[in-house]
Amino acid sequence: MIEFLKLHKLGIIDDAHIELGHGLTVITGETGAGKTMVLSALHLLLGGKSDQGLAASKETSVQGGWHLTDGTAVIGQLEEAGVELIDGELIMTRTMPSAGRSRCSANGTVIPQAVVAQFADDLVAVHGQSDQSLLRKASKQRDVLDRFGGVALAKCRDRYTKLYDVVRALDEEFETAISSQAEQRAELADLRLKLELIEAVAPTPGEDDELADAAARLSNLSALQEAAASASEAISGDEVGEAAALHGIQSATRALESVAQFDPTLAGFRDQLREVSVILNEVAVDLSRYLVDLDAQPGELERIQQRRSELTSLTRQFGASITGVLEWSGTAAARVDVLERSGDLEQLGAQRAQARADLAAAAAALTAARKRAGREFCARVTTEMQGLAMPHSQLGVAIRHRKPMASQEGLVIEGLADPAAFGASGVDEVEFLLLAHEGATPAPIGKAASGGELSRIMLALEVVLSESASAPTFVFDEVDAGVGGRAAVEIGRRLAALGKTSQVLVVTHLPQVAAFADHHLVVSKQSDGRVTTSGVAALDDSERVRELARMLAGQEESTHAAAHAQELLDLAALERTDSSHATGERRT
Repeated sequence: MIEFLKLHKLGIIDDAHIELGHGLTVITGETGAGKTMVLSALHLLLGGKSDQGLAASKETSVQGGWHLTDGTAVIGQLEEAGVELIDGELIMTRTMPSAGRSRCSANGTVIPQAVVAQFADDLVAVHGQSDQSLLRKASKQRDVLDRFGGVALAKCRDRYTKLYDVVRALDEEFETAISSQAEQRAELADLRLKLELIEAVAPTPGEDDELADAAARLSNLSALQEAAASASEAISGDEVGEAAALHGIQSATRALESVAQFDPTLAGFRDQLREVSVILNEVAVDLSRYLVDLDAQPGELERIQQRRSELTSLTRQFGASITGVLEWSGTAAARVDVLERSGDLEQLGAQRAQARADLAAAAAALTAARKRAGREFCARVTTEMQGLAMPHSQLGVAIRHRKPMASQEGLVIEGLADPAAFGASGVDEVEFLLLAHEGATPAPIGKAASGGELSRIMLALEVVLSESASAPTFVFDEVDAGVGGRAAVEIGRRLAALGKTSQVLVVTHLPQVAAFADHHLVVSKQSDGRVTTSGVAALDDSERVRELARMLAGQEESTHAAAHAQELLDLAALERTDSSHATGERRT
């Protein structure tokens, strides 16, 4: 709620410090005294456009203090703007030089005027002849109806919203799958062709290295044969050959054999020669086999070279080695598996169709809930309106399907009797209608009602919505325009009822309304013959009687006017007591 307002050099108000409290506060004063300056100050504090005519000097400024309770939406918005709150206290300031741009700040932090305007509606709801946005915007009227619908309607809307997000996500996924399908098919065909090429060659790990070694051996076959034959001859050639190593070692062994028994050292030499003889004999046998194998592989080199050519073709395309080729093959096979599964749109399409059917059902349930809430809402608001000098008026509500739109704002669900653009808040357009009298043609409120009637309709709406009010403070300007007598009393009673759950500020010229106030402020003007200024003061009980007497008869000193003023105050007190009982019974 607003705790105070400070006005400095604003219009004809020189300086004013206004303390505000809970309940209903009325602002009265003579014509031209500057009653609307209080509303102008709120308008400026909440990001409204400044009027250079209001700035009397370079010192012009307005300031307001709020106490914000935990959970208020404004707190998060202020934190995002870099404003630090301590114990929920908020000080808003607007300075307006006579020349140049104005400046907004919150708790000393300068913030853009546009940012202030974004959260203004969550701080104060201003209703006057020049500010009836709620009654002119279909989206806000839908929100009002949804708020009135309470928990039951909120559940329907939440379910719809969640399904709406699901459908949009599936639509996007489906469209992406379709648009990329041709590209994916080409990629899949290419990968399959390359994998078939690798599978046809069927390389094995390390095969390229093994074949390189084999090719090197077979390319030098003659040299290998000559070397192997020479080595074999040197080891086990003819006994008379000079180079028969095996023959020489065997002769040495026989020479030592006859004397080894007499000398252990010679016996050791003999044993070593025996081992060497065995080794040389094995090498000789292996060389003989090697020579035979070399002769038994005609055409092997050609086969190896052909195989190496096949492997080289693969390494040129898929990797530096056969190991790299096999790694690429594994990765490609995994990609083929993904493409084969994603390429099938049937499952995704079925999932999308089911989600759309669920969304259509949720939209129908939300529409039905709004229609039920609309009937009760209109009946209750009509009752309030008829007590506010609109005895023959009725409120109606039209709930229509939105028209399909080509923009991304909505999506079209096929298969409905009346296809509608599904938006984030449902398929409904909500419009409040006014029947000015019985038999009249219903017309949009913003067009059918006069300025004063709009204010009274807003009052009726807010009274009905007071239990679920979104803004903690309501301001009404000219709510009593064109009424008097019993109708004025009804307006006062309803404002007082709204003040039981919210902070309410009203600028009024009717004593019947002012009598219901919890707090009474009066704007008075003084003149020194050259300059006229105004001030704002809070009234005590005796001062209230004088002010009501002035409003009644223009004679605050009149005994009869004072008696009438006291009678109004007593009547208002009684009316408020009866209203409290009635409200309690309705809630019970």
